[in-house]
Amino acid sequence: MNQKEPDNPATDLDKPLLTAFLHELNISRRKLSLYPPDHPQIVASVSGTLDILNELFYSDPVITLGITPDTLYFEQLWLDKEDLTNQQFAHFFSSLGIASISFRKGLKNTELIRFNQLIRSDRDAIESFGGFDKLLEQQQIEHISVVPINYDAFQSNQNLTEEETTEGGELWKNFIHGLHNGILDFGNLGSSFDLNTVVDIFNQKLVGSQIEREQSSQSIGLFIENSIQQEGNQSQTNNDKKLVSLLEQLSPEAQQEFLNSAFHALDQHRDAAPNILQKIPPHLLQNSIVGKNRQDLNLSSRLFGLINNLATAPTPTFNHNIKTKSAPLSEDMVRARLDVLFSEERQDLYMPDNYQAALYNILGNNVIGTIPDDEKQKLRNQIESQSVEPNCAAIIFELLDKQFDPEQEESIQQNLLDLSRYFLDTGDFIKLREIHSNWSSYLYSGNSSASIFNEKVLSNHAQPTFISEVLDGIDLWGEEKHQEIADYIVAVGEPYSQPVIEYLGLAPKWSERELWMQILERIGGDAQQMIVRSLNDERWYLVRNLLIVLGKDLDPHSIKMIHQLVDHPHPKVRLEVMRNLFSCNPATANRQLLKELHSEDPEARFSAIQIADLSRDPAVLSILHKNLCDTPESDTELELKKQIIKTLTRIGNKESLPILRRVLQKHGLLVSRRIKQLHTEILQNLALFPGSSAERLLQELVTGKHKQLAKYAIEQRRNFSRRGK
Repeated sequence: MNQKEPDNPATDLDKPLLTAFLHELNISRRKLSLYPPDHPQIVASVSGTLDILNELFYSDPVITLGITPDTLYFEQLWLDKEDLTNQQFAHFFSSLGIASISFRKGLKNTELIRFNQLIRSDRDAIESFGGFDKLLEQQQIEHISVVPINYDAFQSNQNLTEEETTEGGELWKNFIHGLHNGILDFGNLGSSFDLNTVVDIFNQKLVGSQIEREQSSQSIGLFIENSIQQEGNQSQTNNDKKLVSLLEQLSPEAQQEFLNSAFHALDQHRDAAPNILQKIPPHLLQNSIVGKNRQDLNLSSRLFGLINNLATAPTPTFNHNIKTKSAPLSEDMVRARLDVLFSEERQDLYMPDNYQAALYNILGNNVIGTIPDDEKQKLRNQIESQSVEPNCAAIIFELLDKQFDPEQEESIQQNLLDLSRYFLDTGDFIKLREIHSNWSSYLYSGNSSASIFNEKVLSNHAQPTFISEVLDGIDLWGEEKHQEIADYIVAVGEPYSQPVIEYLGLAPKWSERELWMQILERIGGDAQQMIVRSLNDERWYLVRNLLIVLGKDLDPHSIKMIHQLVDHPHPKVRLEVMRNLFSCNPATANRQLLKELHSEDPEARFSAIQIADLSRDPAVLSILHKNLCDTPESDTELELKKQIIKTLTRIGNKESLPILRRVLQKHGLLVSRRIKQLHTEILQNLALFPGSSAERLLQELVTGKHKQLAKYAIEQRRNFSRRGK
């Protein structure tokens, strides 16, 4: 598999580091056979290995290696097969049945030592203890993960010729490449042998031993996740066809296991699930869920419902020999046709109680009026290609510019109630919003005989059970419906304020919390009073998020309550209090900021540093400069100083540049890991630091020990400058 090496300077710089890391890892692994884990030789060797790995983490927080029996795969490239270090690493880990190994940022010395101890066991011993996943969990190794695969699965015949053995090796190499890139690249696309071989492998392993099933499931999960990342590539169409071909050829039991593993992977990627599932033939989806419920498959209700809909959705068929094309009609065209259909002598037929009969007549030959034949045909096509309910809603909306007697108005309300229920159940929140907005306009138009206090439609939309079902739709219908649901909630407004706040307090992920916060912000003034009341909540994270919402459009009536939270016990709440106060009462905010910057609590200081750029007090700048000059004695102090550098960059005061130069030059030849990271943070931020003085400092640094990073920062500054122009 010959691939052109990408033009990636970061990857080029990583190659020698990667080789050094693999070399040190091999050495530290071997030393464990000579010394106990706490021996100084082991500690020093592991520390050296991690120092190199931490430099690699600057390019990517996860370093992943694909492993074949004779070489390694990294960053879409096969590493040098002639390199002895690569050979030793590949041979050792392939003998343990490891196809891929990942090291994540945050890896600790103790974890690496325990991992080296673990891989001293032979393959049979590891499998007897439940496999790598179980052992890694038992040993509390959180920042290393492996994908184990049985290499023997690729030797389907014990008496392979030398040529066949070579072909099998190439198949394995292509298979590993496929796993890492989200494609089914099983060798020569024109050869059925390769795909059939993979089918045989899955037919055996998907229904084999527990370890084999787990290995296969991990491979499929990795393939699905990478397929999502590759979505939209030009080669994806061929890969989709190959996936379908593979599924069609699997045995029923293996097919079920393959799809189960794919479903579980997709359950973690709800936004991407519809696109992936639509590529699988409906009859395969149907086979996978027939006779099973959501609990049997251990899937979320949302994903199970999506699979069920795709598997059981009927192909549209029509009784008329008419080819339909669902092109949307212009508003003027719709109104012109309805004017004819709803002529005064026929208006009673098209009242909501009789809309089904009316639509039936439209599809027949009984249309009364002067509509030309070609327009009649277009109207029939339009109605045939849609369900009855949206057409009924459109008819009612057209009628709402007229005045009705109480009996007719009651009939319309009842129809709108029924349609509201239907659109909520089917997830059509656009139509639900149209019902609410059109009926609201009608009530306030002066044509309505119903009082706003005794009408049924708007009050139904504000019922707690109805509201609860709408909010549950966020999880039920997935991300593709989020905007539609949010637009509907904002249209209804104030009745949703308190429920949305509760959902915000319960949301486990930031993406969900962000959605609820945006909804509250869009509801605006109607929600602010409820938000202010909720600032007494004991959940600090909810209070913090509500303060963020208030800060988007700060109301003078909210200031008093915000002032009362200035001494809140949690620093992240106090951070948002200060942020809000800087926009309306900077003197109070600055006093609180100085207090937080002198706090003994690192989290409080970190929060204060984050927003210190909002202050114009020279004393604040002086504190930041002083704190930056101290040597970081712990990782916590290192993170504080990194944040100071970011804040000084945002402030952009040229008085900070001599301080940054001093930090870069202060430390001698023996530079600790923390100092290295601090230097890197400074140079990365100098690329963003405003003013020509920062560029002069970088030009000065190009001739020193930081020349590589300084050159890169200068290039970044020029790129930013070109984009700005």
